[in-house]
Amino acid sequence: MGKVFVGTRVSDLDTNAPPARISRVNLLVDSEHMYTAGNDTGRTIEKTCPWATQAMANHILARVREVDYRPFSAADAILDPAAELGDGITVGGVYSVLAREAVTFDGLYSADAAAPGGDEVEDEYPYKSRARRQSDRELARIRSQILKTAESITLKVEAVDGRVASIRTYVDNITLEVANGSESSQITLKSGSVTIASKTIQMNGLVTFTGLANGTTTINGGCIRTGIIDAQYLNLTGAIRFGDLSTDVRNEINDAWSMAEDAQSAVNDLDSTVGGWCYRGTTYIDGEQIMAGTVKASQLLGGTVGLLDYRENLVGSISISGTSTGYGLEFSTSYGGIRLNPGGNFWVDAAYGSFGINDLGVMCGADLIPLASSRYTLGSSRFPWTDVYADNGTIQMSDREKKEDISSSLDAYSAFFDALRPVRYRLKDGQSGRTHLGLIAQDVEAALEELGISTKDFAGLIKSPRENGGYDYALRYGEFIPLLIREVQELKRRLAS
Repeated sequence: MGKVFVGTRVSDLDTNAPPARISRVNLLVDSEHMYTAGNDTGRTIEKTCPWATQAMANHILARVREVDYRPFSAADAILDPAAELGDGITVGGVYSVLAREAVTFDGLYSADAAAPGGDEVEDEYPYKSRARRQSDRELARIRSQILKTAESITLKVEAVDGRVASIRTYVDNITLEVANGSESSQITLKSGSVTIASKTIQMNGLVTFTGLANGTTTINGGCIRTGIIDAQYLNLTGAIRFGDLSTDVRNEINDAWSMAEDAQSAVNDLDSTVGGWCYRGTTYIDGEQIMAGTVKASQLLGGTVGLLDYRENLVGSISISGTSTGYGLEFSTSYGGIRLNPGGNFWVDAAYGSFGINDLGVMCGADLIPLASSRYTLGSSRFPWTDVYADNGTIQMSDREKKEDISSSLDAYSAFFDALRPVRYRLKDGQSGRTHLGLIAQDVEAALEELGISTKDFAGLIKSPRENGGYDYALRYGEFIPLLIREVQELKRRLAS
């Protein structure tokens, strides 16, 4: 692109106010696919480009978003004969683009030149309302494809949120698949076999399997009718007649019955033996033990007190144990846990602090410190705290010696900052019904994806996987503060200049 200087060498010059700057670039790959960059605060450039990429849309927007378009119309301009449409032109102190030229072949080789504005610009870049542009983008969110090769034919429908449905036909099989994120179901039809892969298989109506090795199996809502059931584990809630069982199974049941009778006899003998240990109203003392119903004492001295269950198995103990400050008392169990169930308040006092539970809540009389640095969290994505009350704000460690790859350049996040959408909202599980101000984590994720910024390059977005699939979303608002500082600094520099 060249540059042409005309200056005041015109018979008439009209200039118009510059239109809004370009804020979005749309590159149409085809009738169904589009790459877009920017937002709808200004004008939009939309062009068809089969080889377009997201990086291309971002680059074009970066080059044109700060350009002011200056419309003008000049009559009888003395132009350089080598001037071409698209060259930069300076007329009467206005620098614009030579977008229209009507040459008069006279002695002065004059021309009517113009950079159209208003209606002409709208003819080149037709205006679409915000609702129309949003509707066009939503239509592009679902894509369908029919792919045909010498080996296969594929029909595929894909949504931008990850849902995909496809039918693929090959020479030896047909595959049907539906996927939604990490969950999918697939049916493959082959010559002589059918493969079904799904988290849940649901059949309504009568199901009959024929051509099996030993006859036919029929499944309906009332029963399963077949020849022989061979299973490692069978859970039945109804009744089985003894005569329906095989001879081997009946013999095993009879043997088990005999064993149960023997066990019952042994239990009866044991009960008689245990009954001899009961000294109702008496106490037995020898060199090894004291046997009594209830032991009552003002003092019980000893190194270890064993705790027995009703079968006299040792399940725990109270004993003396060494600690960092000397000998202390230890409660231990062989298995299970330890439960303290007081009728009122629970309180533990130590030399350097205290801990208690009462009708006010859980109370701590010392600093609450984790056992290791930077390893544990307070709450979780599934069980967050509602509010944290403190006289001072939280303190986040920010030591330069604990950081690496430090850079003061945040230019790559400028477009991301512009894409943030503050909102107001009320919490579904909130108790007060008050209105809050903030951001939506899914909107932040969409902005990062749109601008090609990985979550590795922005730690403000938190996605915690759920056990049953999906994610719990959260934000570190502190990560947005440097972006706000940077944007304010840039604004002050522009105002100062």
